Amino acid sequence: MILSRFFLRALVRPFLAISLSILISEESLPQQKSQKKLNIAVLDFDSRGAMSKDEAASLSDIFQSYLVDAGVFVVVDRSRIKTLMQEVGFQESGACSDVECVVEAGKILKVEKMFAGTIGKVGKIYNINIQMIDVATAQIEINRSRPHEGTIEEMAQTIIPEMAEDIVSQILGRHVNLVKPSGGISWYWYAGGALVLGGGAAAYFFLKPENKTAEKTPLPVPPTLPQ
Repeated sequence: MILSRFFLRALVRPFLAISLSILISEESLPQQKSQKKLNIAVLDFDSRGAMSKDEAASLSDIFQSYLVDAGVFVVVDRSRIKTLMQEVGFQESGACSDVECVVEAGKILKVEKMFAGTIGKVGKIYNINIQMIDVATAQIEINRSRPHEGTIEEMAQTIIPEMAEDIVSQILGRHVNLVKPSGGISWYWYAGGALVLGGGAAAYFFLKPENKTAEKTPLPVPPTLPQ
């Protein structure tokens, strides 16, 4: 009887330990899922020089899309921003170029952080500046500037996404990958090149002269068995 109780306890203890660990992990999951996301809004970038307002607004749309993809923010919809601004008679354009303007807009939108920027062009060089401003303290917490000598299409495809990735990484304190690989030689070019090289090697092997000669050489006649 004593032995049976001993074996029963020996069998039950591991199951109790496993059940306890499962309960602890399940209790910790809601805490991880309930991590508070920052409420943010992205204003239209202010255009300078030869940059048009529509182009600057389009680039700010691209910047916001990468912040949304990060999945760590509650982002105010841009159409909602313009509607709220118009309701309070803020200003016709959704762009702000000074901190006071950005903070006032943030209070109207009831967010914690505001993103604003300027994009200008001098000669052939664009200059992109993006700031993250705390609405409560009116402090510029992040400021990123980057020159770009190239097309506006390159800016939309490369510069703005890279700046968004850099800013999100700084906010989270760890590197995040938001920019999808683009340009350069893709994997399918490698695969296609391998197929072409492989096909060429095979063709060379089967078509080189010695192989043709070998194909024309008749096989030896098998010996005749004795009667």
